Amino acid sequence: MKTLKALMAIGLSLTTSSFADDLKEKAHKIQSLYNSGLVAMQQGKEAEARSAFTDVLKLQPGHGHARYQLTQLTANVAKVNLRKREALFATTILKEINFNKATLAETLEALDLFAAEATEKKFTPNFVVQDPTGKLDEKTITLKMTNVPLSGILKYVTELTGTTIRYDAHATVFRPVVK
Repeated sequence: MKTLKALMAIGLSLTTSSFADDLKEKAHKIQSLYNSGLVAMQQGKEAEARSAFTDVLKLQPGHGHARYQLTQLTANVAKVNLRKREALFATTILKEINFNKATLAETLEALDLFAAEATEKKFTPNFVVQDPTGKLDEKTITLKMTNVPLSGILKYVTELTGTTIRYDAHATVFRPVVK
């Protein structure tokens, strides 16, 4: 009888241990999916984020954070798409640029072409200059760089010309800094 009780205790212990391991594994998978959804959302990858949060809810239907992020994703599609657009500026690497006293318009036209070339025409920044005063017509840019993300180049362009950038859904708008 003692042997039977001992065997039952061992069997129960193994079953419980296995069940606990399964629960830990499921919790880890849920957390991993949730985190990947957050990362995808930050990168503007709407479909990936939606898929990750939906998978979390399949594994744990009461997961409040995943449900909340899914509703936020739906409500803020435009913001997520803007993040995706901004991320393209950071991931588009231009091999070489060399501007010597180029105007802002010339610089932006060249950068638009370079970006299209670097991404095999999958991304063009569509630069727009909004300058009703004409102040930016006088600004020139001298800049030589290699293997730099487009976002880094634009940072220097804005500093050299005294402009700000606004990322819109279909264009990148430059304006003079208002003092």
